[in-house]
Amino acid sequence: MNVRRAVPVLGLATVLAAGIPACKKTPTNAAFEVDEPTILFVGDPAAAPAGSLLRVSLFIAANQEEIRVFGLDVTFDSRILEFQDVEPGSLTGGWAAVDGNEVEAGSLRVGGFLGGGDAIPRASEGSLAEINFKVTGTGLAGGQQSQVCAKGYTDDLASFKPETVCFTFTLKN
Repeated sequence: MNVRRAVPVLGLATVLAAGIPACKKTPTNAAFEVDEPTILFVGDPAAAPAGSLLRVSLFIAANQEEIRVFGLDVTFDSRILEFQDVEPGSLTGGWAAVDGNEVEAGSLRVGGFLGGGDAIPRASEGSLAEINFKVTGTGLAGGQQSQVCAKGYTDDLASFKPETVCFTFTLKN
């Protein structure tokens, strides 16, 4: 079943994420209806027990300029999630680098540059990066939540909104 869910984005527009709750696989595309550069953060699954993997996708839409380089900060609760790696998204598969580094517990720096690849054209929609976490939550009760948030956009993402975008993950027993 393909479900469409409206998510308000600070009054700027409405973002439509296709198939997120009922998805069997991590979504690689999201339908956006926006007219300003917008970021959406989507995680799959929304809830899982310790030992599971969580994949968080960073989607963009309505970029007004080509994107050749980007950077952003990601925060999360390191008691519940453990950073694994970053993979290119649907728009950055041919880029020289898309990667992330944990700068301190619960804080990542994610970025990419095209190198010899193709710039992302204006008015594109798709994912820039796929961030993978292992669900730990050792010793924590089920129901604990972690906000995984993107903020501090730099380079070609500097004009994107909202200034902070989050996904809520729930630890299951």
